[in-house]
Amino acid sequence: MFLLSPPPHLPPRFQYALLSLILAYRASTLSSNLLTDCDEVYNYYEPLHFTLYGYGLQTWEYAEEYALRTYAFLMPAAAVVKTTTAILTPLINLNLLPPHLLSKPSLFNVLRLFLSWSCGYSEYRFILSIYNHLSPQVSLLTFLFLTPSAGMFHAAPAFLPSSVALTLTMLSTSLHIDGDYIEAIFFGMLSVVGLGWPFVAVLYIPLGLHSLHASYTNPHASTLSHRLLASTLTLFIAIFLLTSLSFIVFLVDNVYYEKATIPSLNIFLYNAVGSTPGEEETGKSTGDELYGVEPFSYYLKNLALNFNLIAVLSLLYPFTKAIKYLTQTKKPSKGPPLDLIIIAPLFLWALIVFPRPHKEERFLFPIYHLIAFSAAVSLNDATTFLKQTLKLPPQITKLLLLSTLAATTLLSRSRINALSSHYSAPLKLYTKLHSQILSNSIPNQSVCVTGEWHRFVSHFFLPLNSRLQFVESGFTGQLPQHFTSGGSAVKAPQKFNAVNGEENERYVDISSCDYFVDLTLPSSSTPKLLQTDSREGAWTMVEHEIYLDAERTAGLSRVIQIPGVVDGGVYEKYAFYEFH
Repeated sequence: MFLLSPPPHLPPRFQYALLSLILAYRASTLSSNLLTDCDEVYNYYEPLHFTLYGYGLQTWEYAEEYALRTYAFLMPAAAVVKTTTAILTPLINLNLLPPHLLSKPSLFNVLRLFLSWSCGYSEYRFILSIYNHLSPQVSLLTFLFLTPSAGMFHAAPAFLPSSVALTLTMLSTSLHIDGDYIEAIFFGMLSVVGLGWPFVAVLYIPLGLHSLHASYTNPHASTLSHRLLASTLTLFIAIFLLTSLSFIVFLVDNVYYEKATIPSLNIFLYNAVGSTPGEEETGKSTGDELYGVEPFSYYLKNLALNFNLIAVLSLLYPFTKAIKYLTQTKKPSKGPPLDLIIIAPLFLWALIVFPRPHKEERFLFPIYHLIAFSAAVSLNDATTFLKQTLKLPPQITKLLLLSTLAATTLLSRSRINALSSHYSAPLKLYTKLHSQILSNSIPNQSVCVTGEWHRFVSHFFLPLNSRLQFVESGFTGQLPQHFTSGGSAVKAPQKFNAVNGEENERYVDISSCDYFVDLTLPSSSTPKLLQTDSREGAWTMVEHEIYLDAERTAGLSRVIQIPGVVDGGVYEKYAFYEFH
């Protein structure tokens, strides 16, 4: 059916080696990884914490009158935490394992490991499918471009719909390559309706059309009526899966919001037309312009940071494919090549999603595997052209290939080094804060923040007797508030708005705080603020981690780190204080 005939399948021992290598690499990066997006904390980890422990911070998106987030997305993560707890509790009670494995930070890490390994398994399936049905060379290049990349470093463990969309899209695409169209449709539908992020449906338009075409041209369907029946059956299964999964998601949200609502529809309307249920015209920007906009170059800069030369090679795909087609002595007789079908969603995503004014790095997550794959195809086609058409010596083409791989690997590693050394302080510090609060054994501790509210790493890093509180600072937007016992089902008016307006009820006085977390920049007002505390006693800095002062660090040192070449930077203290 396809232009390229499938090569021999990868022997099982190499399959296991590939899977083990990817999973081991994903696990090894967790200790140096970080939370790059406050939306991950406040819109996903905090509601998850609420479903597990009965408290957490609530954003306006989870308010009953807006209902922009689906609780169905949280349920698998909650199941991972509860299953881990159920398995470990008897072993800990028998003194076979240490009790700290059931601490909230440990369970947080278990969840991130689950997310990383789920993504790693999808990577493995994607790379294996390319090997089996396209080219061993392209498969190897895809692996070398995708797995060690800086983009995958922070996308794989992220608890975000866009990150899980990457995992499900990779898996669906690999099944599609293998010809398992029904399974591919299932995971595609799951990503469209189960994540509360319906925009990912764009990625499945080419694959869905190709699935229908493959059903219609099935060699086992010998007559026109059989072909029509086969394609109709595929379409029926897709509609059945869409309806069934949507109904399950609807039931989950009906339980948590206690009303009939479809968050996926709400968020689509909110982003597409700036509409929020029950929100009157205020004259302020809403929709995807609410939190500011960036120029189109924002995406290009992120691609350069996360995929370096790989991104450039990916953009060259149309040109290398055109050159390959023009120089082929034997033209394909029917249909587009499989690699073009796989890559089509990448360019469709660029045409539809990129022009939207609300720019977020996470919007790129679902196409990361396609960036690596298209770059691999481009490089493979280019080296083949140089060797076969231009007749360059094999040594030169091999040198060019190895130089490209070495450069992309070095740049990816240097970016990961920079991210880890520059910005991992919050996770490290809150882990120490968790231990400090536990050691004091004092109930009802308040941990306060001002401008550092956006680097909070969730209540998973505060013991059960502690809460995060906000002290007023220069920030004038809308901060989250603590969930009430009724969660999103509270029908009474709450202090939420859909225009990011400041709500002064969120703030507490510094004199009610037991701990205080802040980044002590030269311009920081932390010491002055702590001196306004009217209580008898004093604030003491207990622990700190280093955090890059990007404004005072020049050049490449902000974005990459190569020991002895591009190193250094201006660091400040990310610290927590305790009141005695």
